Amino acid sequence: MAFNLGKPLTVVILTLLPILAGGEVAMADDYYGAIARSRDTGDKGYAWNFRSRQQAERRARQECQDISGADDCRALLWFKNACGSIAEAGNGAAGTGWGTSEELAEGYAIQSCRTVGSRCKVVKTFCTD
Repeated sequence: MAFNLGKPLTVVILTLLPILAGGEVAMADDYYGAIARSRDTGDKGYAWNFRSRQQAERRARQECQDISGADDCRALLWFKNACGSIAEAGNGAAGTGWGTSEELAEGYAIQSCRTVGSRCKVVKTFCTD
């Protein structure tokens, strides 16, 4: 008995192989961004328009470390094909948010910030291409 793996089935199999292998499939137009922050200094690092989450987070952490000199920079937020925002409270706490527009990202960042502090203000918002 012979099986005919026609073109449609072959395309489906080749498309699913990276997913089945545990990898992430990135679309040609996917762009990632990230925000990192040092808990000790409050300094931040940003990244946008990277081809993977890992690249964006790495770049944001590195920028944060370069600015702060601290080794406690952590990625607080990553996003794909969207906008990211960070808001800071009067007590030094921070909240982040992402959305399909700057307004949404800022609104979510303010909401997140208000769970840990008061007098929250957006300090940075940016979007991927």
